[in-house]
Amino acid sequence: MAHWGVLVMSWAYLLGLLITGTSEFTVMGGISIAGCVVLFLGGLAGIVVPRFWRTGPTAKQWWIAGLVGLIGASYCIARLPQPAINDISRFVSPQEQQVLGKVIEMPQTTRQQKGKFFLEAQSVRGMGSESTIDIPRNVSGKLYVTAPLSPSQKLYPGQLVELTGELYPVESARETDKSSFGDYLAKQGCFAGFEAHGIAFLPGQSPPQWALWKLRQRIVWAQDRWLGEPAGNLLSAMTLGRRAVDLPYEVRDSFIAAGLAHTLAASGFHVSLILGLVLAALKSRMPQTQALGGLIALGVYVGLTGLQPSVVRASVMGVGALIGLAMQQTTKPLGTLLMAANIILLCNPQWVWDVGFQLSAVATLGLIVTVPGLMKLLDWLPTNIATLLAVPMAACLWTMPLQLLYFEVLPSYSIVLNGLATPLVVLISLGGFVSAIAAMIVPVIGSAIAANLYYPIHLLIWLVNRFNQLPGHSVELTGFNAWHTVVSYGMYTAICIWLWRRQKVDGAVDLAQISR
Repeated sequence: MAHWGVLVMSWAYLLGLLITGTSEFTVMGGISIAGCVVLFLGGLAGIVVPRFWRTGPTAKQWWIAGLVGLIGASYCIARLPQPAINDISRFVSPQEQQVLGKVIEMPQTTRQQKGKFFLEAQSVRGMGSESTIDIPRNVSGKLYVTAPLSPSQKLYPGQLVELTGELYPVESARETDKSSFGDYLAKQGCFAGFEAHGIAFLPGQSPPQWALWKLRQRIVWAQDRWLGEPAGNLLSAMTLGRRAVDLPYEVRDSFIAAGLAHTLAASGFHVSLILGLVLAALKSRMPQTQALGGLIALGVYVGLTGLQPSVVRASVMGVGALIGLAMQQTTKPLGTLLMAANIILLCNPQWVWDVGFQLSAVATLGLIVTVPGLMKLLDWLPTNIATLLAVPMAACLWTMPLQLLYFEVLPSYSIVLNGLATPLVVLISLGGFVSAIAAMIVPVIGSAIAANLYYPIHLLIWLVNRFNQLPGHSVELTGFNAWHTVVSYGMYTAICIWLWRRQKVDGAVDLAQISR
């Protein structure tokens, strides 16, 4: 199949997933109505486009692309999490209840200084007077729990506990353009919350001898030992991603406000640093050995970060690059990004709505298609300085519509701060990875390595705080909805295509002049 045909079908699948955000209605047992729009557009393109673009996809390929979009939309809706018949959300009651279940992940701290975690519910019973206590009923489903902080900090994944408190339904806001916390929980397969007043630890339980979460805790404790808070937690967040670390909200908010949120999210930046370290250490080995070492490092890192969508996307791209290395063939970044996104979204189409996945994919796309052009515009500067400016400019430009859609705020000095902070971020992240590797073997050595990053970390915190104190450090823009986002990226795409075609024409003219 022609190269353009494969690309069009890949983009059609992504479009099919995204268009389900406009409507989740289906007909005839699961055919997406929104997906039918993609099928219609594919058919229309098959009639019109080949007349003007003779070297592009054929009419048949446009029709197949439309069908792929329809299948993708229907598949995405079919994979929407739905509460089971005995889901815990169906037992909401105004009275106090007792829930038995297993802790799914390590608890973290809320803004109200409470513990929060997900629980796999097993049974529930109402609590009233002695004569009205309900018989425990078997249930299933995921439960979002908030509980007193002190007992929550003693929990670990897989632990069986009994909670006492109030069960409440999760409220969604699907009728608006903005996603709510309820929508986020629903996409996680969680349809109820629980406000726990007490946690009963069942006897006869002990933590497992080995688990990835214990390895993660070992790294966090080692990095925090001599750095203290918030520097220790910040280093761990810049190493493993903030979802894997209980980072204080004031630090998290300050980095988001300054436009450095990406440094706290495990993503392509972290994956590229890890692969760079591994390949540098194995540069004297055969390409196959280097690729194997990179694959092992990626597998461990994905496990430590807890399968975050953004790092999974970057890791799949990394796997593609490592396969190319082992086969001694070059890979095309844009094709690798598209392949990675399609593979991941075939496995879990609901990740298309994960904010981290969207920001990571769009930022990577922006770096691929925009940085080369920006480097040409900045060729009057030294290469290192031009790179420090071009990378944050491209990332900021391409993530701006999503930033406005989800956060309604735009950091004014993001590009300048990213340029200044990038050397520090690279130094801290590299040191964090080396410290983490050492901490997994000998924790005290990991702590000693982390301690050497005290001044760079505090300098980064100082930079962030100073920029957040500047007048007009952020611009609030309300009313930016999903359709504005679609139009913005449509304009970006049109400009990129126009520049690409212009570059091809200019190249052909230059070649003709040389041949004369």
